[in-house]
Amino acid sequence: MGLVRDKRLEAHLLHLLREPRTLEDLHTRLQPLHPGLRKATLFALLVRLRREGRVLFCEGRFLAGEEEGAEV
Repeated sequence: MGLVRDKRLEAHLLHLLREPRTLEDLHTRLQPLHPGLRKATLFALLVRLRREGRVLFCEGRFLAGEEEGAEV
């Protein structure tokens, strides 16, 4: 069950990252959907997604990267 919850959080996060957002803004917006979410957990997820190339970090804000298989 934890895997489904993690995938749902990831989907919500990537949806929010269509626009650049700060960690605090993301946490505030995700808190109602995921009440137990801590900033440290959110940051760890963002770091993992950044390593995978799915999230960009620029000027203190996070932004969704290009979709896998997207044509340039």
